[in-house]
Amino acid sequence: MNNVPLIFNCYHCIHCCFFVSVEEAPIVLEDEVEVLRRKAREIGKELEFTKLGNGLFRWVLKGFCPFYNIKDRRCSIHQVKPLSCKMYPLLLNIKTWDIHVSTACDWVLEHLNELLYNHDLNLSEVFKDELRAVRTLFKAYLLKSQT
Repeated sequence: MNNVPLIFNCYHCIHCCFFVSVEEAPIVLEDEVEVLRRKAREIGKELEFTKLGNGLFRWVLKGFCPFYNIKDRRCSIHQVKPLSCKMYPLLLNIKTWDIHVSTACDWVLEHLNELLYNHDLNLSEVFKDELRAVRTLFKAYLLKSQT
């Protein structure tokens, strides 16, 4: 093993922004729905969401996210993108609150052996920013479900 710390580094592949089925699409908070709708209107698009309950919505997407710039391989709303996008490649199961790492992510696949077998690896450091988004999402959900 080298001494360079392993830190997640987005390769700007398409996997987090392309959805084969609606079930893969992000789950967003109610206030994020409004931000996304406003941003979509700015580019002449309409978005669809399905209410899941307790302030959570499934963003109905199939194919590329409308905010994904295919040519540049970048998110055009990076600064205000939803928490579920900010936490990728971490995936949160909202039924069990288990966190999984997506093997659809090219970076994860490249580092899979180290992620699985390096027992000295501190995953909270590898995915520091992504875990921050998970915690923010979890706190927002808890606050919403208590009101």
